[in-house]
Amino acid sequence: MISINFIVPKEKLILIDPSLDLKSTLKVIEEGNFLSLPVVEGNKFVGVIAKVKLLKAMMEENNNNVTVNDLIHTDIPSLTLYDSVEDAALLLAETNIPFVVINNTEGEFLGIITHKTIFRHYTHLYGIDKGHKLVITSYDIKGRLAALTDVISKAGANIISLLIDDPNVPTKVVKIIVRIETDNIDEVKKMIENAGFSIRQ
Repeated sequence: MISINFIVPKEKLILIDPSLDLKSTLKVIEEGNFLSLPVVEGNKFVGVIAKVKLLKAMMEENNNNVTVNDLIHTDIPSLTLYDSVEDAALLLAETNIPFVVINNTEGEFLGIITHKTIFRHYTHLYGIDKGHKLVITSYDIKGRLAALTDVISKAGANIISLLIDDPNVPTKVVKIIVRIETDNIDEVKKMIENAGFSIRQ
């Protein structure tokens, strides 16, 4: 499930009504220095209005009757709180969208998840701002990861996060990136190397 903490709620967003005229919309966008804004009608997300498309339309003749509703992008994917943050991250990575829409199960607009939200989530998840970072290389052999975590535990250190980067090379060497909490990082490194692992960083 997606925690409400990962969502920028609609109450904190600048929202555009689909019936708004182009001049008024441009004023809102420029005052906030936005590239695009969500378009919402009542409790329903309608789409996105992009500044570049708005400017293009305003340069054309006979645009007096044109409204935001005529210019919005409607192909913005949406998720619910029952989906995962990973689903949102995948959508942002694989599509050219500024954000992912979050609705409740009744289809009512709750807010958005942005790229910044995702970065903040993974920064917290991997403990990037905590502990000591070690980059360890090892052959991809069954039981090696268990051996590494056992050594770290015996050294009295606590594992904050652990990632395996498989470079897909013929030698089958993997890079293990681990963050640990310890009062004696030098002793932990020594025990890891004595167990046959190579520390690159």
